[in-house]
Amino acid sequence: MDKVRIVSIDPGENKTASAIHWRVGDPSGAQIVIEIEEGKINIYENTVGVITNSPGFRWHLQNLNNYVNLFPGSAENKTIGSRTIAPFGAGSGFLGIPGDVTPPSRFVRAALYTSTAPVRATQIETVMQCFNILDNFNIPIGIEYPQGYVPDLPSATQWTSVIDLSSRVLFYKTMYNTSVRRIALKDIDFEKVTFQCLPLDKEQIQTVEDVIILPVIN
Repeated sequence: MDKVRIVSIDPGENKTASAIHWRVGDPSGAQIVIEIEEGKINIYENTVGVITNSPGFRWHLQNLNNYVNLFPGSAENKTIGSRTIAPFGAGSGFLGIPGDVTPPSRFVRAALYTSTAPVRATQIETVMQCFNILDNFNIPIGIEYPQGYVPDLPSATQWTSVIDLSSRVLFYKTMYNTSVRRIALKDIDFEKVTFQCLPLDKEQIQTVEDVIILPVIN
């Protein structure tokens, strides 16, 4: 802790920084959350493996208790009086999970989705499953501002990334192109490579593949 130094990275016009949260993990799966509140550094063990924005991390952990009734799978039929009631479809065990884009709701969804996700056999299977989960948290353009107003940099999901800490490989896709791209960090000699700033997309355009349906000839 004595070696941690606080540096202002977002002073703004009024010299007030945004709320700062970091999630730090290592190849073993161990994770911590670092939060800076009123100039004080707080470090927490990340026992659920997720993090979102405000409120603080401890508040989010406490809020999870409100969803103790949720479970994977489907609810069983019940009888009320002489009538049997049944779920409308699969996944009714998660009925009531919050679906809005606020940080508390996203934290709950992330914690429950990741805790029930199956373990995959390969790297690419795991990465694609991660993207499948993360797609549930995309914030579309237009939801955070009054109707008709679109800022120069919309506060929507600009990009989504997945990192394989064991292999040190970063995967990402953007709001303009959902094709997954990969950066092998282990192949970069950071002692020789100078700082570079590259666009996430060479072109802000999505490639669309045509599927040709041929006639069947008997």
